[in-house]
Amino acid sequence: MCTAYLTPIVLLLCAASWAYYLDPAALEAQRLVSPRPLRLPNDTYPLSYHLHISSNVHLRNWRFSGNTTIDIEIRQSTNEIVLHAKNLSDFQITVRRLESTRPEFEGELVDDLTHTFEPNDSFLIIHPLQKYVAFEAGQRYRLQILYTALMGTRPRGLYWMDYKDEANNSTVFVAATQSEPTYARLIFPCYDEPAFKSNFSIKLTHSSSLMAVSNMPVQKLENHGELTTTTFQTTPVMSTYLVAFVISNFESISETYRGVTQSVYATHHMLDKGRSALKNAVKAVATLEDYFGLSYTLPKLDHVALKRNHGSAMENWGLITYKEDCLMLQDTNDDHKRVKDMLMQNHEISHQWFGNLVSPEWWSYVWMNEGFATYFGYIITDLLYPKDKVMDMFIHDEADHAFSYSSFFDVRPMTSYVETEEDILNVFDIISYKRSACVIKMFHHALHQKTFVRGVSNYLRKFQYSVVNELDLFDALQSSVLEDQRFQGQPWLHKVRDILLSWAHSEWLPIVSVIRNYENDTITFRQQSIHSKSEHWWIPLNFASAKSPSFEHTHVDYFMPPLLQHTLSLEQLQLQLSGRDWLIVNKQQTGLYHVLYDTDNLQAIARQLQRNHSVIHPMNRAALFQDLAPLIERNEIDSVEVIFELLKYLQFEQHAMAWNQAANTIELLERNLFAANCHQLFKQFVRRLVTPIFLQLFQPEAEANQHFNHARTELLQIACKADLPECLEYTKNVTRDYLFKRISFQSEPDYYAMHDVMLCMGVRYLSNEHFIKIMDLLQITDRETSFFDDIIYALRCTQNQHHLQHYLNILITHNSSLMPERDSMLYLGYVYKTSMAARPVIWHFIDQNYKRLCHFPFFVQLFNDIADFIPQQQRANFSALRQNIKAYMKQEQLADVETLLPRDSNRVGRRLRSIEQFSEKFELKIDNWLRRELSEHKSDALALSALSPIGNGSNRSRGLLRAASELVSSAFAMLV
Repeated sequence: MCTAYLTPIVLLLCAASWAYYLDPAALEAQRLVSPRPLRLPNDTYPLSYHLHISSNVHLRNWRFSGNTTIDIEIRQSTNEIVLHAKNLSDFQITVRRLESTRPEFEGELVDDLTHTFEPNDSFLIIHPLQKYVAFEAGQRYRLQILYTALMGTRPRGLYWMDYKDEANNSTVFVAATQSEPTYARLIFPCYDEPAFKSNFSIKLTHSSSLMAVSNMPVQKLENHGELTTTTFQTTPVMSTYLVAFVISNFESISETYRGVTQSVYATHHMLDKGRSALKNAVKAVATLEDYFGLSYTLPKLDHVALKRNHGSAMENWGLITYKEDCLMLQDTNDDHKRVKDMLMQNHEISHQWFGNLVSPEWWSYVWMNEGFATYFGYIITDLLYPKDKVMDMFIHDEADHAFSYSSFFDVRPMTSYVETEEDILNVFDIISYKRSACVIKMFHHALHQKTFVRGVSNYLRKFQYSVVNELDLFDALQSSVLEDQRFQGQPWLHKVRDILLSWAHSEWLPIVSVIRNYENDTITFRQQSIHSKSEHWWIPLNFASAKSPSFEHTHVDYFMPPLLQHTLSLEQLQLQLSGRDWLIVNKQQTGLYHVLYDTDNLQAIARQLQRNHSVIHPMNRAALFQDLAPLIERNEIDSVEVIFELLKYLQFEQHAMAWNQAANTIELLERNLFAANCHQLFKQFVRRLVTPIFLQLFQPEAEANQHFNHARTELLQIACKADLPECLEYTKNVTRDYLFKRISFQSEPDYYAMHDVMLCMGVRYLSNEHFIKIMDLLQITDRETSFFDDIIYALRCTQNQHHLQHYLNILITHNSSLMPERDSMLYLGYVYKTSMAARPVIWHFIDQNYKRLCHFPFFVQLFNDIADFIPQQQRANFSALRQNIKAYMKQEQLADVETLLPRDSNRVGRRLRSIEQFSEKFELKIDNWLRRELSEHKSDALALSALSPIGNGSNRSRGLLRAASELVSSAFAMLV
């Protein structure tokens, strides 16, 4: 690219390459040897579109015809005009040169042009018959392109769907669009990149029995008998990915407020269920206008409920489309769904500012659309409905994923270059939505909320109807910070761009270690990536302490520079701390980073939690366990006893967020201690912690608590795994009613996870009689039903080894196996990995049946996967069994023998090494701590009787299980 700031020699090279480009022969030669860039050239630019689509969808005719007229400007002399077009055909193209003095009049026809369609790259190229520079800079042209195309059933481009018309028992066909991210080119030839903003005048011809809506209000209707043409007002300049229209027989309800008419469109029988969505939309638009001081700029905003949609909703300017059950309230008693639907709708409404009014100049900056819409969708919902506590939901549904994204998803920076259509689609991911929302939240708090919002408002106002990159946003925030008197004199005052770039261009997340020197009153801060990658951040730190226990003010107290280590005195940090005082960094966990403390500080925090845990904010109580989890997994904790001291207070904990994270820690310890001598002591300790909250949530007389929705599944699991009698009895009864009486249990927000855990815990300790009854039920159940899957997946959880052995025999080696051989191996591997009690039984089962199993598909893969979990003491048994399997496979000439894992492979036992190291390092210490702690309580009953449901000074009122639930879902998919 030739730019003004390049050196003279580079400019000469650029000039030379440009001369080469203009030479027709050189151009043709270059075209033959090198592929065309995937991005559009910047030589031409659209000024306006007139789009006329004619559809006979009502006749089940999926072919539509289009007439697209585009006025363009030549910005740099070129011999071609390049547009996007995909799956379009039958092109008829005319080009007229517009008079510069009277562009409204069509000028002379340019008749020496032809076109080339490159379907693989989605390019429609208009060029002269003879190679020369046909289009001079400064000229304007009008392109008229006639074409045809087919509607599909998938929500891409223009697609169709059918509805049952209950009134006359007929089928009605509806057409709708999905243009984001690169699907506008499926509807009409266009400059299908977000930076090419233009006005759109849209006209639709359709059945007179149907109606049409688009981005703008209807301008006029022209009836032609059986067909009607609906013409819409011209849009403001906008990107092609926001072009939208729907042709349907839907009805609507409307409300006008502050000059904006909002409507909900749906089928007749669903329409009444959209009233709450309409009411919310009117409030949300007004609240966003007030919050940013910038009015919604279109005269209307429609909300259309569709049978099929791309995702839950699409934020088209002036015309948001939704999947029907995400917009129309189905069950007024389901508070969780009501709130989730409002959040989703307010996310899309926020896009009317973030993405629609101000658009990214390229898909590298998708996070500037999705991150802001996600975060401010929550902010606006919280302002409108404070009782729903949606910012607590933000922690569970957004922040937890952002903290764990590196474990489950491909890692990339928030700003990362993409080019192909597939890569563009993939950038709509957890990083663009969740991580970026958390980074935005971090700086909303760190830079003072009003200062941040003022900067964002100025950014929206300055760049409205335009396109931006990240620096435009960062510089707007810099200007706002400079105006804030509270930040004057700070060393980072002029570094806002650098600060934000360190987050937008980093791949991982930071861990901040806080090491206090109790002798010289200094604190050393260390930062490192959670990965070994060398990257550093400007990290906003703030502090709460025993002498200043306020968690309300979340602005930055100190920006840690991007250095590996930094030491400051308490005086420099303006902190007052004595030796036994606690210090907490990252108040309310508004910063997207982990915090680790020295052992003495953790002990001080544990003392405070045990005295009066409500002094410490619930988000910080949760963060303590979330931040310690990686250390426990990697056996890097300095003192295991302090972990248990932190856990002790949980018997008084009444907040879902804290339990949600603590449950993960307990689950991790449970797994590490499963084979330890102190396992029973550990379960006794956990019973003491979980009993009060379990009784509060799960007993028949317990009142519903929607704010505990996300922790219920985790609590149920840890209570039953700790053998809490009330939990075992509860799940046993629910499971028995479900299996034998077909009584479904109550709806849960995380239904599938709770459903699986409830049944799993319900069969944990079956009597022989009940086990036989369930096995009999399994034999007579239709194998194509989800009920059959429920039984299969529940029985894997029994802790009785005889039952497990019988279950495996029936499941796999019985004459009429209940699973296809292919699926049975995959399922057996899943059970081995997820049930520690089942491992010795499965090992014995393979040892006894390997000659038959060797003929099963995926058996070698199963055996290799199991090798990952072989404990050290069973290495000899593994080698012997492997040798037997290898010899038999050679005898039977089975090809899979070549892929059998070598006995000395590093994979053998790798998944247990951390557990074995944990046991060697900490088991004796944990055993001593538990014995000392539990000796103070003569029995669980006496301990529980000493507890008060309200006390200890408290204001009472996603994790490993989630991953397991996803595994279950994928395993179900393999069975179906």
